[in-house]
Amino acid sequence: MFNATFPHILALDFDGVLCDGRGEYLESSWRVYSEIWGSSDLDLETLRPRFYALRSVIETGWEMPLLLRSMQQGVSDLEIEENWSSLVPKMLEREGLTSSEIAQLLDEKRDRWLETHLEDWLAHHQFYPHVLPTLKKRLESTATKIYIITTKEGRFARKLLEKNGINFPSDQIIGKEYQQPKTQTLLSLMKTETTVWFVEDRLKTLLSVQKFSGLEAVGLFLADWGYNTARSRAIASKNQGIRILSLEQFNQDFSLW
Repeated sequence: MFNATFPHILALDFDGVLCDGRGEYLESSWRVYSEIWGSSDLDLETLRPRFYALRSVIETGWEMPLLLRSMQQGVSDLEIEENWSSLVPKMLEREGLTSSEIAQLLDEKRDRWLETHLEDWLAHHQFYPHVLPTLKKRLESTATKIYIITTKEGRFARKLLEKNGINFPSDQIIGKEYQQPKTQTLLSLMKTETTVWFVEDRLKTLLSVQKFSGLEAVGLFLADWGYNTARSRAIASKNQGIRILSLEQFNQDFSLW
Protein backbone atom coordinates (compact mmCIF):
# COMPACT_ATOMS: atom_id res chain seq x y z
CA MET A 1 0.00 0.00 0.00
CA PHE A 2 2.52 2.62 1.18
CA ASN A 3 5.65 0.53 0.58
CA ALA A 4 6.41 2.14 -2.79
CA THR A 5 8.25 5.47 -2.93
CA PHE A 6 6.06 6.67 -5.80
CA PRO A 7 2.90 5.49 -7.61
CA HIS A 8 2.71 4.20 -11.17
CA ILE A 9 -0.77 5.75 -11.24
CA LEU A 10 -1.86 8.77 -9.22
CA ALA A 11 -5.64 9.15 -9.16
CA LEU A 12 -6.91 12.56 -8.04
CA ASP A 13 -10.33 13.80 -7.12
CA PHE A 14 -10.98 17.19 -8.72
CA ASP A 15 -13.24 19.25 -6.47
CA GLY A 16 -11.72 19.63 -3.04
CA VAL A 17 -8.31 18.34 -4.13
CA LEU A 18 -7.28 20.39 -7.16
CA CYS A 19 -10.00 23.02 -7.31
CA ASP A 20 -12.16 24.91 -4.83
CA GLY A 21 -15.45 25.29 -6.64
CA ARG A 22 -17.70 26.16 -3.72
CA GLY A 23 -18.46 29.60 -5.15
CA GLU A 24 -19.73 27.97 -8.33
CA TYR A 25 -21.60 25.29 -6.38
CA LEU A 26 -23.48 27.88 -4.38
CA GLU A 27 -24.37 29.98 -7.42
CA SER A 28 -25.49 26.96 -9.49
CA SER A 29 -27.43 25.55 -6.54
CA TRP A 30 -29.14 28.90 -6.02
CA ARG A 31 -30.20 28.97 -9.68
CA VAL A 32 -31.70 25.48 -9.38
CA TYR A 33 -33.30 26.35 -6.04
CA SER A 34 -34.86 29.46 -7.58
CA GLU A 35 -36.29 27.41 -10.44
CA ILE A 36 -37.89 24.86 -8.11
CA TRP A 37 -38.87 26.82 -5.02
CA GLY A 38 -38.34 30.50 -5.86
CA SER A 39 -35.64 32.55 -4.15
CA SER A 40 -37.52 35.27 -2.27
CA ASP A 41 -37.11 33.46 1.07
CA LEU A 42 -33.42 32.66 0.60
CA ASP A 43 -30.73 34.88 2.15
CA LEU A 44 -27.80 33.58 0.12
CA GLU A 45 -25.04 35.56 1.83
CA THR A 46 -26.17 34.44 5.28
CA LEU A 47 -26.18 30.81 4.15
CA ARG A 48 -22.85 31.03 2.29
CA PRO A 49 -20.49 30.15 5.20
CA ARG A 50 -22.74 27.27 6.28
CA PHE A 51 -22.97 25.96 2.72
CA TYR A 52 -19.18 26.10 2.33
CA ALA A 53 -18.64 24.29 5.64
CA LEU A 54 -21.22 21.60 4.88
CA ARG A 55 -20.08 20.93 1.29
CA SER A 56 -18.27 17.87 2.64
CA VAL A 57 -21.54 15.95 3.07
CA ILE A 58 -22.33 16.15 -0.65
CA GLU A 59 -21.59 12.98 -2.60
CA THR A 60 -22.86 14.11 -6.02
CA GLY A 61 -23.68 17.58 -7.28
CA TRP A 62 -27.46 17.23 -7.57
CA GLU A 63 -27.66 17.08 -3.76
CA MET A 64 -26.46 20.70 -3.44
CA PRO A 65 -29.83 22.42 -4.02
CA LEU A 66 -31.26 20.07 -1.38
CA LEU A 67 -28.55 21.24 1.02
CA LEU A 68 -29.71 24.82 0.49
CA ARG A 69 -33.31 23.72 0.99
CA SER A 70 -32.53 21.91 4.24
CA MET A 71 -30.67 24.92 5.64
CA GLN A 72 -33.50 27.26 4.64
CA GLN A 73 -35.96 24.97 6.43
CA GLY A 74 -34.01 25.11 9.67
CA VAL A 75 -32.23 21.76 9.73
CA SER A 76 -29.20 22.08 12.01
CA ASP A 77 -25.62 21.74 10.80
CA LEU A 78 -25.06 18.79 13.15
CA GLU A 79 -28.12 16.98 11.82
CA ILE A 80 -26.96 17.56 8.25
CA GLU A 81 -23.40 16.44 8.94
CA GLU A 82 -24.37 13.27 10.78
CA ASN A 83 -27.50 12.17 8.89
CA TRP A 84 -27.29 13.61 5.38
CA SER A 85 -27.55 10.25 3.60
CA SER A 86 -30.88 9.52 5.30
CA LEU A 87 -32.18 13.09 4.97
CA VAL A 88 -31.82 13.16 1.17
CA PRO A 89 -34.38 10.44 0.22
CA LYS A 90 -36.87 11.89 2.70
CA MET A 91 -36.49 15.34 1.16
CA LEU A 92 -36.90 13.99 -2.37
CA GLU A 93 -40.13 12.25 -1.38
CA ARG A 94 -41.47 15.24 0.53
CA GLU A 95 -40.70 17.68 -2.29
CA GLY A 96 -41.93 15.33 -5.04
CA LEU A 97 -38.58 15.37 -6.83
CA THR A 98 -36.15 12.82 -8.25
CA SER A 99 -32.37 12.92 -8.31
CA SER A 100 -32.38 12.76 -12.12
CA GLU A 101 -34.68 15.80 -12.37
CA ILE A 102 -32.41 17.89 -10.16
CA ALA A 103 -29.26 16.65 -11.91
CA GLN A 104 -30.68 17.56 -15.33
CA LEU A 105 -31.70 21.01 -14.14
CA LEU A 106 -28.28 21.58 -12.57
CA ASP A 107 -26.51 20.64 -15.82
CA GLU A 108 -28.84 22.91 -17.79
CA LYS A 109 -28.14 25.86 -15.50
CA ARG A 110 -24.40 25.28 -15.72
CA ASP A 111 -24.47 24.90 -19.49
CA ARG A 112 -26.45 28.13 -19.84
CA TRP A 113 -24.01 29.94 -17.56
CA LEU A 114 -21.05 28.59 -19.53
CA GLU A 115 -22.57 29.57 -22.87
CA THR A 116 -23.53 33.09 -21.86
CA HIS A 117 -20.92 34.12 -19.27
CA LEU A 118 -17.94 31.77 -19.50
CA GLU A 119 -15.48 34.12 -17.79
CA ASP A 120 -17.86 34.61 -14.88
CA TRP A 121 -18.31 30.85 -14.49
CA LEU A 122 -14.55 30.30 -14.53
CA ALA A 123 -14.04 33.09 -11.99
CA HIS A 124 -16.22 31.23 -9.49
CA HIS A 125 -13.52 28.52 -9.25
CA GLN A 126 -10.15 28.79 -7.57
CA PHE A 127 -7.38 26.23 -7.86
CA TYR A 128 -5.62 25.56 -4.59
CA PRO A 129 -2.19 27.21 -4.11
CA HIS A 130 0.59 25.74 -6.26
CA VAL A 131 -1.40 22.68 -7.45
CA LEU A 132 -1.33 23.77 -11.10
CA PRO A 133 2.48 23.85 -11.47
CA THR A 134 2.64 20.62 -9.46
CA LEU A 135 0.11 18.99 -11.77
CA LYS A 136 1.89 20.25 -14.88
CA LYS A 137 5.23 18.90 -13.65
CA ARG A 138 3.76 15.50 -12.87
CA LEU A 139 2.04 15.28 -16.24
CA GLU A 140 5.46 15.70 -17.84
CA SER A 141 6.86 12.76 -15.87
CA THR A 142 6.89 9.33 -17.51
CA ALA A 143 7.19 7.53 -14.16
CA THR A 144 3.67 8.32 -12.95
CA LYS A 145 0.46 8.52 -14.98
CA ILE A 146 -2.12 10.98 -13.64
CA TYR A 147 -5.87 10.40 -13.69
CA ILE A 148 -8.67 12.64 -12.48
CA ILE A 149 -11.65 10.77 -11.06
CA THR A 150 -14.58 13.08 -10.40
CA THR A 151 -18.35 13.09 -9.96
CA LYS A 152 -18.30 16.34 -11.97
CA GLU A 153 -18.90 16.25 -15.72
CA GLY A 154 -15.46 15.67 -17.24
CA ARG A 155 -15.98 18.52 -19.71
CA PHE A 156 -16.30 21.01 -16.84
CA ALA A 157 -13.03 19.88 -15.26
CA ARG A 158 -11.33 19.94 -18.67
CA LYS A 159 -12.54 23.49 -19.37
CA LEU A 160 -11.13 24.76 -16.07
CA LEU A 161 -7.77 23.07 -16.63
CA GLU A 162 -7.49 24.36 -20.20
CA LYS A 163 -8.27 27.89 -19.06
CA ASN A 164 -5.34 27.62 -16.66
CA GLY A 165 -2.90 26.30 -19.23
CA ILE A 166 -3.07 22.60 -18.37
CA ASN A 167 -3.47 20.31 -21.38
CA PHE A 168 -4.80 17.27 -19.55
CA PRO A 169 -5.36 14.10 -21.65
CA SER A 170 -9.09 13.66 -22.19
CA ASP A 171 -8.98 9.90 -21.69
CA GLN A 172 -7.45 10.41 -18.24
CA ILE A 173 -10.39 12.43 -16.90
CA ILE A 174 -13.03 10.01 -15.64
CA GLY A 175 -16.11 12.12 -14.96
CA LYS A 176 -19.79 11.66 -14.22
CA GLU A 177 -20.46 10.76 -17.85
CA TYR A 178 -18.79 7.37 -17.29
CA GLN A 179 -21.65 6.48 -14.95
CA GLN A 180 -19.57 4.33 -12.63
CA PRO A 181 -18.50 4.67 -9.00
CA LYS A 182 -14.93 5.62 -8.15
CA THR A 183 -14.34 2.11 -6.81
CA GLN A 184 -14.99 0.65 -10.26
CA THR A 185 -12.69 3.18 -11.92
CA LEU A 186 -9.90 2.37 -9.46
CA LEU A 187 -10.43 -1.34 -10.04
CA SER A 188 -9.92 -0.80 -13.77
CA LEU A 189 -6.72 1.17 -13.09
CA MET A 190 -5.43 -1.57 -10.79
CA LYS A 191 -5.58 -3.98 -13.71
CA THR A 192 -3.04 -1.90 -15.64
CA GLU A 193 -0.52 -1.00 -12.92
CA THR A 194 0.56 -2.44 -9.60
CA THR A 195 1.01 0.76 -7.60
CA VAL A 196 -2.00 3.09 -7.46
CA TRP A 197 -2.41 6.02 -5.07
CA PHE A 198 -5.72 7.85 -4.65
CA VAL A 199 -6.10 11.37 -3.23
CA GLU A 200 -9.64 12.27 -2.15
CA ASP A 201 -11.09 14.85 0.23
CA ARG A 202 -14.18 12.86 1.21
CA LEU A 203 -13.58 10.32 3.97
CA LYS A 204 -16.69 8.30 3.12
CA THR A 205 -15.33 7.69 -0.38
CA LEU A 206 -11.96 6.52 0.97
CA LEU A 207 -13.66 4.17 3.41
CA SER A 208 -15.72 2.64 0.60
CA VAL A 209 -12.53 2.08 -1.42
CA GLN A 210 -10.86 0.53 1.60
CA LYS A 211 -13.67 -2.03 1.96
CA PHE A 212 -13.94 -2.83 -1.75
CA SER A 213 -12.65 -6.24 -2.83
CA GLY A 214 -9.66 -5.94 -5.14
CA LEU A 215 -8.63 -2.47 -3.97
CA GLU A 216 -6.74 -3.49 -0.84
CA ALA A 217 -3.42 -2.41 -2.36
CA VAL A 218 -4.50 1.13 -3.29
CA GLY A 219 -2.70 3.84 -1.29
CA LEU A 220 -5.36 6.11 0.21
CA PHE A 221 -4.79 9.78 1.06
CA LEU A 222 -7.23 12.24 2.64
CA ALA A 223 -6.63 15.78 1.36
CA ASP A 224 -6.91 17.82 4.55
CA TRP A 225 -7.33 21.11 2.64
CA GLY A 226 -10.48 19.95 0.88
CA TYR A 227 -14.15 19.64 1.73
CA ASN A 228 -13.86 17.76 5.00
CA THR A 229 -14.35 18.47 8.68
CA ALA A 230 -12.20 18.18 11.80
CA ARG A 231 -14.38 15.24 12.78
CA SER A 232 -13.66 13.29 9.59
CA ARG A 233 -9.94 14.08 9.82
CA ALA A 234 -9.89 12.78 13.40
CA ILE A 235 -11.52 9.54 12.27
CA ALA A 236 -9.04 9.20 9.40
CA SER A 237 -6.08 9.75 11.72
CA LYS A 238 -7.01 6.55 13.57
CA ASN A 239 -7.27 4.51 10.37
CA GLN A 240 -3.95 2.85 9.54
CA GLY A 241 -4.96 2.40 5.91
CA ILE A 242 -5.44 6.12 5.26
CA ARG A 243 -2.82 8.85 5.32
CA ILE A 244 -3.77 12.46 5.94
CA LEU A 245 -2.07 14.62 3.32
CA SER A 246 -1.46 18.35 3.66
CA LEU A 247 -1.42 20.72 0.71
CA GLU A 248 2.26 21.40 1.39
CA GLN A 249 3.02 17.67 1.15
CA PHE A 250 0.93 17.31 -2.01
CA ASN A 251 3.10 19.89 -3.74
CA GLN A 252 6.30 18.13 -2.67
CA ASP A 253 8.05 14.97 -3.81
CA PHE A 254 6.18 11.69 -3.40
CA SER A 255 8.79 10.53 -0.89
CA LEU A 256 7.46 13.16 1.54
CA TRP A 257 3.90 11.90 1.40
